[in-house]
Amino acid sequence: MDNNDKGISSQPNEYTSRRSFLKKSLAVGGAIGAVPLALNSTSAQARGEYGQYHKVYGNDPRYISMLLGSNMRFLSQPTYIGACSSAHEVYMAARDAIALGKRITVRAGGHCYEGFVNNDNGVVIDISNMDRIYKDGDYYVVEAGANLGHTYKTLFKEFGKIIPAGSCFGVGIGGHICGGGFGIHSRLYGLSSDYLAGVELVSFNEWGGQANYPRKYFKGQSSQADEVVWAHQGGGGGNFGIVTKYYFKDLPDVPAFVHAQEVAIPWASLDYTQFAALLKNYGEFWTKNNGPESRFNALHSSMSVPNSVGGSGDIRIQLFSSGDPGLIDEFLDAVFSSTQLAQAKVGLRTSDHMGLQSQEDAPPRPTPPGSYFSLPWWYGTQYNAGPLIGARGKNKSAYMNKPFPESQIRTLWDELRNGDYLSPGGMVQISSYGGQINAPSSSDTAVSHRSSVMKLQYQTYWFEAGQDPYHIGWMNNLYEKMYGKSGPVPDGVMDGCYVNYADTDIQNWQYLYYKGNYPRLQQVKRLLDPTNRLNHAQSIEV
Repeated sequence: MDNNDKGISSQPNEYTSRRSFLKKSLAVGGAIGAVPLALNSTSAQARGEYGQYHKVYGNDPRYISMLLGSNMRFLSQPTYIGACSSAHEVYMAARDAIALGKRITVRAGGHCYEGFVNNDNGVVIDISNMDRIYKDGDYYVVEAGANLGHTYKTLFKEFGKIIPAGSCFGVGIGGHICGGGFGIHSRLYGLSSDYLAGVELVSFNEWGGQANYPRKYFKGQSSQADEVVWAHQGGGGGNFGIVTKYYFKDLPDVPAFVHAQEVAIPWASLDYTQFAALLKNYGEFWTKNNGPESRFNALHSSMSVPNSVGGSGDIRIQLFSSGDPGLIDEFLDAVFSSTQLAQAKVGLRTSDHMGLQSQEDAPPRPTPPGSYFSLPWWYGTQYNAGPLIGARGKNKSAYMNKPFPESQIRTLWDELRNGDYLSPGGMVQISSYGGQINAPSSSDTAVSHRSSVMKLQYQTYWFEAGQDPYHIGWMNNLYEKMYGKSGPVPDGVMDGCYVNYADTDIQNWQYLYYKGNYPRLQQVKRLLDPTNRLNHAQSIEV
C-alpha cells in the first residue's frame, strides 16, 4: 500500500473541529503523559533498511501523541508526521518534504525545552523508532532515536559500558549528544559528546539543498569529517543535518556500585546568614576540588533550591559517588554546619520530575558505615529517572567558574525565600561541574565551557495555559535580577549558557551558548546545510 495517501481526511470540517477541540483540551492543562508509541509491530531490522516510512496525518489517533513532548506549552499542526525506522526512511522523508516545499523539523525524545520542533504546515520527521544499539568493530553504534534509558540498559547488559549522560531515561540521544550531554558521571568521565567518534547523517549540501543519502563521517577520516564530528560534540540539535547514528569509542566501564545520599534542609530553619554560608560553602567546595585530577571527581552533587511559599519547602542536595563512598561524608562535613545536619532530613526519597517528594517516610541515615546507600549501578542509575509528567515549563541555565557573589546570594534569598511568586514549582538546581569535563580545551569540541565548577538550571512548572505569562514572567524577572539583561555573560565568575537547556528569551545566545566556537560552527553549517533547510529560533546561522 502506498502510504503517501494513508489517512488523508475526506471530511475537512470534522478534521478542523477535532484539531480545535484537542487544542482547547490541552490548554486547560490536563496531566497527559507523552507515552512512547509503537508505530509498527515489525522492527526496523525485520523490515530491512529500505522500508517505507509512515505518514501520520491529523485525523490519525496517533497524531497528537506524536507531537506532544515533555513541555506541554508546545503543540503545532504539521501537514503530517513522517515516522521513520531506518536511515533510508529518514532520507526518503526529507526528500519528500523538500519536494512539497515543506519546512523540516526532527523529533527524537520530545524533550526540547522550547518549541524548536513546532512546525505548522511543515513536516515533522519522527526518528524515535530508530533505537538499535550494537557494536561495529571498535565503535558502539547508537541510533539517534534511542532514549537514554534504553541506551544505558543495552550498553550495560551487552557490553558493560556506559555513556556519561543525563538522568532522565526518556530523553532522546538524538538531541542530547549533539548538545554536549551531561550527567552524574561526567566529573569522572567527561561529557557524553567527548566519546563521539563518528556520525551518520542526512545533509542538504548538494543539488540546491536536496536531501543527501545518509553519509558517515569519522574522526581521522579527513579534515572535513573531523569538522563534522567536532560540530556534533556540542553544536546543538537541528543545525547541520539529520543525525541517524552516533558512533562512540573507548566508552568507560560500568561502575559496580553507586553510593547515594540526600539531605533536605527546611527553608524555615535557615536565616539569611545560614543560607549564605550554605551557598558559599557549596561553591567553594567545588572550586577547591575542581580539575581533571581531583580525587572528588567520582562525586556528583545536585542542590535544588525551590521557591518557598510562606516559608514552606526544603533545600535538597542529592549526592552520588561511583567511587569512594567516604567522599559523601567529606562533602557533608565541608558544606553543612553540625546544627544544619541535626535539623536536616537525611535519606533517599523518591520524587517526581518537579522535585516534589512522593515518599514521606524516608529511611533514616545509615550508620555505620557512613552517610550513604550503596546500590548496584543499574539500580542506582534509575533513581529519579522516572517519566516526565504533563506540565508546562520554562527553563534557563548558567555556568559558573567561581562561587556565588554576595549579590547573587542576596537575590536568591529575596526572590526564592521572601518573594511573591505563589508556586512551589519554581526552583534553581545547582549541579557540580568540572573534573574531567574540564580536561579538554574550549576548542577541542564544540562545547566551549571547559572551566566551570557549577552548572545552574532555572526551572518552573505549571498546568494552566492561561497562567503562562505569570510563570514565564517570574522566571525572566528572576534571571534578569541575577545577571542583568545580557544574561550570564562570561566575565570570570559566569560563563554563559547550556544549549540543551534552550531558552529563546536570552539575548546574544550565539555567544552565551558557544562563545568563540560560533564562527567555526557557522562554517560547518555552510558545509552541510547551506540553504538552511533545518532552522529554528536559535539554529546556527548560515
